Amino acid sequence: MAAAAVLPPSAPAASPPFLVHDVGAGYYEPQSQYSIAAGQSSLAGWVLALHPASLRAFLWRPEDGERISLPDMSQDFPPNCKCVLSGNPAAGGSSCAVMVLDLDEPEYWLCFVGGANKWERHVYTFTMYDDEDQPVERHMARRHGVAAVGGKVYFEFTGNELGFVEFDATGGEPSYGMIDVDMVDIPERFPLWSSYLVESRGELFLAVVFFDGPNVHKVAEVAVYRMDFSAPAAWRKVDGIGGDRVFLLGGDRIGVSNFGASCAADAERGLNGNRIYFLNHIAINENFLHVIDLEKGTEEVRRPFQEFVDPLCPPFWMLPASSI
Repeated sequence: MAAAAVLPPSAPAASPPFLVHDVGAGYYEPQSQYSIAAGQSSLAGWVLALHPASLRAFLWRPEDGERISLPDMSQDFPPNCKCVLSGNPAAGGSSCAVMVLDLDEPEYWLCFVGGANKWERHVYTFTMYDDEDQPVERHMARRHGVAAVGGKVYFEFTGNELGFVEFDATGGEPSYGMIDVDMVDIPERFPLWSSYLVESRGELFLAVVFFDGPNVHKVAEVAVYRMDFSAPAAWRKVDGIGGDRVFLLGGDRIGVSNFGASCAADAERGLNGNRIYFLNHIAINENFLHVIDLEKGTEEVRRPFQEFVDPLCPPFWMLPASSI
């Protein structure tokens, strides 16, 4: 999900999922879109929007223009931020938390759909220890992805701990916890890699993209693991994700934040299942789209934005609200 600074139109958008590329005002089309289902340019989950003048906040669904009102903000969102929903905002009740993570500072803004009439700012401190046993402050979302499963937001913490945030819709303080679980094995032949947390049908997955040695322009291998929460917790490697879904991976500039999501497959529109669509945000001047077929073990590389030489920021995914 992305935070917006302008009031979106009420007209429905093209059928997602698709990539949106903010290439800058110097081009004839400042925002270019690429539909992976149709394989061509085209004019989602819920988008967090903020009116710049009134600071009125709401969730907007581009598919049909539906909006869900949220409490007004007292200030603008952080310049670099990431939004996570703990559940389905359209399900009713007040259990869905809207979490806006500041990617520069260890803090986040929190409200509940249909709940309290204000946003709450929360500051956190997570400390890990390096190889020399020196304390290092750890940011919840920077450099790694986050994913919401079962009302909790999970994040990668250390090589043997998975962190989570649990919310109290009645107004209590969020609680934090750690799950002891070893990180997956990283082969020595892959010195460069990137990991992504993905929620799919109520389960938590970890997708790892391995690059070909020091060459971040070439994907050597992609591995997927499912979290087994039964004691002791463990990441279980899977051969595929099923023919009914795809995983979409991407992120901001290298070192900022990663993104992973699941989306229903639709073979009639060319969105075949058991595939991973990886927007290579690590090779920041390319933005190639790598399509990995987990069943066949093949890879296709697409260049949907090759005419844009120096983008302001990597493209981002727009998902259908029915993402799985």
